[in-house]
Amino acid sequence: MQMFNFSIFGLYLLLTVVLGIWVARRKATNPRDYFLAGEGLPWYAIGGSIIAANISTEHFIGMVGVAYGVGFVVAQWEWGNVVTLSALIWIFLPFYIRGGLYTMPEFLERRYNAHCRYLFAVCCLVLWIVAQMAVVMLAGAKAMRGMFDLDETVTIVALAILAGSYTIYGGLKSVAWTDFLQFVVMMIGGFVVAWIGLEKVGGLGALMHSVPEKFKIIYPATDKEYPWFGVWTLFLSVGIWYNCTNQFIVQRCLGARTEWDARMGVVFAGFMKVLLPLLVVVPGIIAFRLYPGLVDKDLAFPKLVHDLLPVGLSGIVMAGLASGMLSHISSVLNSCSTVFTMDIYKPLLPGGKSEEHLVRVGRWSGFVILLVATVLAIWFTRRQLGVFLLIQNIGAWVAAPIAAVFLIGVLWRRATAAAATFVLWFGFPFTAFVEYVLFKHVAFLQPFDNWLNRTFVVWITSIVAMVVVSLFTRPPSAEKIEGIIWSPSMAALPEAERRKHRGLSSLFLWWGLFVGLMAVLYAYMTWFQFFGPAKGL
Repeated sequence: MQMFNFSIFGLYLLLTVVLGIWVARRKATNPRDYFLAGEGLPWYAIGGSIIAANISTEHFIGMVGVAYGVGFVVAQWEWGNVVTLSALIWIFLPFYIRGGLYTMPEFLERRYNAHCRYLFAVCCLVLWIVAQMAVVMLAGAKAMRGMFDLDETVTIVALAILAGSYTIYGGLKSVAWTDFLQFVVMMIGGFVVAWIGLEKVGGLGALMHSVPEKFKIIYPATDKEYPWFGVWTLFLSVGIWYNCTNQFIVQRCLGARTEWDARMGVVFAGFMKVLLPLLVVVPGIIAFRLYPGLVDKDLAFPKLVHDLLPVGLSGIVMAGLASGMLSHISSVLNSCSTVFTMDIYKPLLPGGKSEEHLVRVGRWSGFVILLVATVLAIWFTRRQLGVFLLIQNIGAWVAAPIAAVFLIGVLWRRATAAAATFVLWFGFPFTAFVEYVLFKHVAFLQPFDNWLNRTFVVWITSIVAMVVVSLFTRPPSAEKIEGIIWSPSMAALPEAERRKHRGLSSLFLWWGLFVGLMAVLYAYMTWFQFFGPAKGL
């Protein structure tokens, strides 16, 4: 019977590689074809690819494990995206798309200077290789070990080879379309586990009433893990950094066939974010209800799969987990090779470089980056690491100053290159000071010592530093910031696209439905905590 599961799994992996190579059958010969999919991606491929790039085994393993421990509060990592995805749609994307950008570091050079571009590019590469590739490989290895007793090193090497085969060959086009397939399989696999698990505990309503303490979304400001202030301000720093300035999220938007497709793809991803807690949070609470006392909470999802799913369905879920890992690795790998080629190799090394040469550099750099991440992931398997919180803490070290530099840069014309350079260099050591000194030794801050609160302090300090240094340094010329400072008119789609997409295809209509649905869900969960069964817990 186990052989049947592995047969389904193997066929799926084969289908993924074949699809990735087939969609790139016309080999890319220029950077826009390779790094931006020839700017031909439709909205549904963009939205599905964003979700597939975002959701990985770090969620099915790490976030389910966190939900097992603390409950529904972690769903705000998905629902809170209503703010940052809206900012991406209405503030950032118009500049990115109309500017013909390849990368986010490139935007910093246009707005500020080349120094900011190179510094951000290097930080991105280090962060992605460690936190977004190696740690995600670790999560996938833990999942396969927990469910199917597969050797972790073998899992890491095998899936790295699979992801690299089509990503390095086909670029963003292969990544986006295999992501869409993986998005579908991943959603199906997650729903299978959630559906069977909810049947086992009597349904969602019965689960909420049996463990109401697990469905609280607002914790005290002094909570050591999820203080309400830190959770509700996370979008200002980590949220803006991750969704609005992150190459492997934004890159598929840059490859859109029209601006409407790019922005509607983000709306589609937003609706999927509404559903994601059912896949990556509720199963953790189900596991707590069925198996209280698990020592390794990251094994909550594998235990559900192992105990509840019949033969055949286990193979589908196995394929879904592999989908999450493959899509995430391929997306980050493609973005790493794009940033290395376009932001480090091309501008810093002298001599003329043909378009074919840049594509070759993109492929070879992708191979080296994948190799480094694979070796790191194998090393991580020798250590006991909590996957989800590890990734969040690594991200918090870079998120706040980057978010401040981008946000102030598009909203305030007086922001200067000197200020941006200062904040990018100042932000990282200041984060260390806040974490190891300020919150540890200042008495009134000690009760609030939590990475969420610390990240907000770094973010607000970075904003203040941007303003102060800008006021004391030479302002940018009018030519430098022309067309790059936000205004209400910039938020509108181009006139031709507005005329074409009216009525049921209106961007504003679907965005409004997305925001309204999120508001209703937040209102209900708040009522449940303070006036429903969770009252007083």
